[in-house]
Amino acid sequence: MIQLNPDWSKKLTYPEELVKWAASRPEASFYDLWEEAIDPEWLPYLAIAGGATKQQMVFAACAVARLCLHLIPEGDDRPRIAIDTAEKWCRGETTQKQVKEAIAAVATYATYADNAVYSAYSAAYSAAYSASAASASAASASASAACALRAGIESQLICSTIREHLVFDRPPRPKRLTIWQRLAEGGDE
Repeated sequence: MIQLNPDWSKKLTYPEELVKWAASRPEASFYDLWEEAIDPEWLPYLAIAGGATKQQMVFAACAVARLCLHLIPEGDDRPRIAIDTAEKWCRGETTQKQVKEAIAAVATYATYADNAVYSAYSAAYSAAYSASAASASAASASASAACALRAGIESQLICSTIREHLVFDRPPRPKRLTIWQRLAEGGDE
């Protein structure tokens, strides 16, 4: 279970549409927003707000990328290997160097693929990249979701996959969630 992170608003630049949507719901708790968000690209940002760790974010990005593996040409294991390598990194079973090598293998081929296949390669790349980049876990996980969408994976399936891999404790409902209004008005807290 993931605990809420009290300093989450200082860590990221949130998508403008997410901030506006959340600010329009002043009585909604974090958990309400988490359960009701329908844009899979928003969920990684909400997960960071909720206190998800980089490893948890990478696992979620990998799960989304796996939704696209059926689009990869038979016999090409590079995307699967990149995803497996990122997951191994989460478990402490591989090095950053090995993750970067797997990323390079996927990136090289992805530039020559057609749209759906390119998006599938890009989802694998984004998932693995989230393990290698120092602070890119939310953005990379969001990119993995965006690539899955472009590859034709349904938004609802992507959202449910992300939620299955990022489970939050649900303490009593806060009286109000005003950080979204402050972010929407240009403030940081």
